Amino acid sequence: MKLSSLALLLFNIRAATVVADCDPAVTEIDIASDISKLTVDDYDVETVNRFSSNFRGNKIVLKGYDSKPVVTLGNDGTITISEGELCGEPSSAFSIAASISPLVMANSGLISPLAGFATAMLMGLPFTSAAGDHSITIDIYTDTDALIHDEVGSMTCPPESLYFEHHPSVHGGYKGCVGEKYLLPCGQDAQGASDSSLYSKYPINWNGSECVETGYTFESRTFWILWGDPLDKHELLTRTGLLPTVYLPLERGPYPAYTYGTDETTELYDDSSSAKAKAKDFLVYIGAITEAEKADWYVTLNEGAEQGISYLWAAMALDIAQTTCNRDIYVLMEAPAYGYDNGEIALWVNKEAKSFYSGEECACYPNCNEPTVTVNNRGFFPPNIPSETGGDGIVYPANSDSPNSPWFESMVFPENPSGVIKTPQLPNSSRRVCDGVYVWPMYFYFNNFEIPLEDRPDCAGWAYATTKGFSASVRTGWITYKKSMTSFVAAVSDIASEHGSLSYGSYSEWSWMGQMQLQDMMMSKPLTDPTSWIGAYSTIMKEKWDVITDAFADCPVLELTNSGKGAYAFFLYKAPYLGLQTSFISSFFLDVLGVSATTYNWGFRGADPSEFYGEGVGTHDFTRMQLYRDVNVYLEVARRAKIVCADTTASIGDFISIDDWKAKSEAAIATGDGRRALRETMSHLTERQLKILENNEKIYSDYNEKAEACAGKGYTTSCFYKEVGKRHSDYVYDYDHKEEFVAKPVDKKGLRGF
Repeated sequence: MKLSSLALLLFNIRAATVVADCDPAVTEIDIASDISKLTVDDYDVETVNRFSSNFRGNKIVLKGYDSKPVVTLGNDGTITISEGELCGEPSSAFSIAASISPLVMANSGLISPLAGFATAMLMGLPFTSAAGDHSITIDIYTDTDALIHDEVGSMTCPPESLYFEHHPSVHGGYKGCVGEKYLLPCGQDAQGASDSSLYSKYPINWNGSECVETGYTFESRTFWILWGDPLDKHELLTRTGLLPTVYLPLERGPYPAYTYGTDETTELYDDSSSAKAKAKDFLVYIGAITEAEKADWYVTLNEGAEQGISYLWAAMALDIAQTTCNRDIYVLMEAPAYGYDNGEIALWVNKEAKSFYSGEECACYPNCNEPTVTVNNRGFFPPNIPSETGGDGIVYPANSDSPNSPWFESMVFPENPSGVIKTPQLPNSSRRVCDGVYVWPMYFYFNNFEIPLEDRPDCAGWAYATTKGFSASVRTGWITYKKSMTSFVAAVSDIASEHGSLSYGSYSEWSWMGQMQLQDMMMSKPLTDPTSWIGAYSTIMKEKWDVITDAFADCPVLELTNSGKGAYAFFLYKAPYLGLQTSFISSFFLDVLGVSATTYNWGFRGADPSEFYGEGVGTHDFTRMQLYRDVNVYLEVARRAKIVCADTTASIGDFISIDDWKAKSEAAIATGDGRRALRETMSHLTERQLKILENNEKIYSDYNEKAEACAGKGYTTSCFYKEVGKRHSDYVYDYDHKEEFVAKPVDKKGLRGF
């Protein structure tokens, strides 16, 4: 195997006069190129040791010699080590330093440096050694992370996609680049591909047997920017040089064993004690807690994100039911606010009904131990604090300090989607739980990417996750809860132990073992290092925020309310564009910008936004756009926004102008039939544009119906994923380079018909 010409050019081979000083007798050779063979002349090789490196790149270390090694590189990709002068005598030799990053080579279309080197060194291909009188020991360090990433082709596909080989019975055994979402064939993102009308306007479509170009380009396609799928892998690996890899060797076989509400430094019978300690170390590293605070908290591991905060909600509701008359329990949430699965949480609580408090003063008496707990959201805007009647017949404002109150408070820090750091309302922190899924430095751009501990709410428990710092596909996380709150600790233990049962699948050791390795990877460099994982992520978030902030700075339609705050851009519409949207999906973003995003109308939890944002502002007068897509997506969105915001008559591709959007929206509201009004008011548009708008109107109607089906469940994310994640049209409109669309039926998999 020969070195490529580029690899040879990148070698830094320098002649130097050296003194054969062998104190210490160690020579290091950095290898980051395609080496096919190692030859040793003159020496007797005493030992060859092979190691997996704990640093980036490959290295050969020579030691235990009495004569200074001379290292040369042949043009056939062979490194030759030969005996030089005896130690202490001057000589002339070559030193080789190679610094070719595997990522640089991969992005240049070259074979990974490990392809030859790892084969020769790690897999045992022979090197040659001539007889001699002097010995030498060779240590070979192989970057196994790079080897694994090279084998899976992790950087060979475009952003938001990866290389994958499907089973022969799936997609015809397709091998190649697939979207990270759904692992759908073709080398592009598959975000929103389940919505056939959006997918038909992506540059490439999978038709069931091959990838077909549609005629759309990156500059004219639609984008699906919903939910919070982190898709920054390509940028993160490029900017950090890190190659995250989790190793899970089969080392043991017993069922997992966990304890809850126990201290990891003293507990003997919990497999995850070290993982709990590591989680605390990580919180200190990112600046979420101080070193001194570690001793104040218990840790329980889980699958992160919604599961963690749901544990805490259930534990808080259980604690209230076990100590008071309350069975209808209310959650105070400053709007807009994220929602969880209240019905499922109540089911968990009601499994513990035998432990509920029962007293003659209770309205539930003598049936207080029946499974009747409900968990109910109450949104509000300060200073309008809601009140509810407790189980003892007394009316309690949400900010009551009574231990008999039916209220607890839930907060997200910083809030999703507003990015605001909200002020706690309940005076007693023992009645407050907090979602810390966004407690990462990169979501605090406004605070120089530092978590502001002085503004951190005091909470009985926190839920953290790997999700928003690494991958939503990796379901790992943990909760922390105060040791001092004994009844709450007991309630957390009851809830967590139920989910640790085999009926719930127990908790795989691979989850917490993998989480520890990811945390070690992230902590391997200081936060301030721009090539650290979080340092690079912060830079990426800055670039996204900067471009979106600039693009919408003078837009007459809407304003960005939270530049640099959190993980979502949260827009508020301006007069005279208030009230023009009536659906779950933002018609402005889809009709004008070609972006599918939500109005976040469900996130106010019963609160009236006009109380806070001003008269005339309704729940549909907002748009939430997540900032988890590849940075190039936001550059394109910004390009489009600048064009249409600068000229309200301008349009992009098949999309329409701001003026046309306003006119058709007003007509739809006036007639009550958006699809019929289109033909009457938008006759100047092309047939293709009209077809797209008609289909969009159907999307708005269908999506809104599906979203409202979640109203009875408190607009939970689980319900949205189930309902809104489905496609809503039996037809897509194929782009055929003509002025009209040709409707083609969609099969049961949502694929375009050909």
